[in-house]
Amino acid sequence: MKLYVESDLPVDPATAWKVFESDAFDERLRQQTNMKVERISLTQESEHVVVRRLRYTSGSELPKLVAKALGGKHLTYTQTNRMDYSTNRLEWTVELPVMADRVTVKGTTSMKATATGSHRIVDGEITVKMRLIGGQIEKVVVGEFQKSMGQAVEIARELIAEQKLS
Repeated sequence: MKLYVESDLPVDPATAWKVFESDAFDERLRQQTNMKVERISLTQESEHVVVRRLRYTSGSELPKLVAKALGGKHLTYTQTNRMDYSTNRLEWTVELPVMADRVTVKGTTSMKATATGSHRIVDGEITVKMRLIGGQIEKVVVGEFQKSMGQAVEIARELIAEQKLS
């Protein structure tokens, strides 16, 4: 199932990336959505490329059928982000703690400068290989990701607005 989200931010791409990667962003995300973020590792791969591993736990409960299949009431996953600052492109993969061989979640997030700031595109794919309920799980996971991405953009906009006031 395709995951695609576009949004605009009122700052250049470099500033937008800094906002999304900040401690203030993680804290606001936790406060507003109850989404927990744990930073696992940070590796400098080259001059322009950084790899981050993060663990996320959603604040909302999953539908019972999906929770049973995924082994918990909340969506928990580890995300590996490979950020290339020279191209403003983030490649990401998501690993679920269960069913890793049956679930594929991956994609890219890119930002391009615009006349008013930057245009952000999240382009991903979620595949669940389980007879009968795979499609239902895909819909729930895509819904959770789209919801959290929308909230993330709103939080980023709030932080940007606050920084301009100070």
